[in-house]
Amino acid sequence: MFENATASHRPGSNTEEINAIIKPMLDQWEKIYHLSPELVDDIRQRVKIRRLDKGELLLVPGKIASHASFILEGLVKSYYIPEDEIAPVVTKFMFENSIITSILSYYSRQPGNEYIEAVEDTLIASLHYNDMQFLFSKHFEFNYIIRVIAEKYLYCLEVEIYNRRKPLAEDRYAFFQKHFPYLLQRVALKDIASYLSMTTETLSRIRGKHKKTR
Repeated sequence: MFENATASHRPGSNTEEINAIIKPMLDQWEKIYHLSPELVDDIRQRVKIRRLDKGELLLVPGKIASHASFILEGLVKSYYIPEDEIAPVVTKFMFENSIITSILSYYSRQPGNEYIEAVEDTLIASLHYNDMQFLFSKHFEFNYIIRVIAEKYLYCLEVEIYNRRKPLAEDRYAFFQKHFPYLLQRVALKDIASYLSMTTETLSRIRGKHKKTR
């Protein structure tokens, strides 16, 4: 996913410190395709590190998503507020080793209608849209890496959409519990309920039944 941060912070400016901070991101990408020293150097020169406090907004409606952000630590959620409703609709959760973006805004270069908010204190490594294009044009392996990441994202999105279309709320929760157990203690009940298209009361009832059957 991508952030619209106008203020970025580098915890350190020396090469060794930057390399240490972005190492989890580079390690993940290295698993997809070998990173040349030239690519690593180009990334290091352009990446910006930002710390988000819990509840801090990374993107708001009306802004163009201009940065691709890799989550080094923490958790974020994306949501929108329908015109005819007050309660937000949570669309996704993204956590460590994920790339966060408002896809429609990023690819159309138009303002979006999405909020991206830190659920926990979060550390991200961001690349500006123009820097991404530079890396695409210069490094074949970067194109390949991002393509593989995009394919995985689309696969996971399709699976999530299929689950959220299941008519029974119990089935939707069972899928979430099986595939995202680590989120159950990190995400507020109301946000999980919104994501699964059910009321908080319904989710509480289902969770209560699950606890009794253990």
